[in-house]
Amino acid sequence: MDEHVEKEGLKHLENIEQDLDEIKERTPTPRRAFTYGLWQGAGALIGGILALTLLGWALSFFGIIPGFADVAKYFQDIVSNFRR
Repeated sequence: MDEHVEKEGLKHLENIEQDLDEIKERTPTPRRAFTYGLWQGAGALIGGILALTLLGWALSFFGIIPGFADVAKYFQDIVSNFRR
């Protein structure tokens, strides 16, 4: 009976060791966390630039931004010529 208990105990310990190995693989290392942070920051920067660019273009298209009225008029002419 003791032999059976020892075998079960060893199997249980092996399962625990496998679980710990999986946890180690999924836990980010400092280097991986740093790299992930860089990618996340770059994505936020690029997304912000694109959002501001599109917002500026949309506002200038409708003539809301006074400095870009000529550009907005140009695009409005293009759109109106395209519809004809």
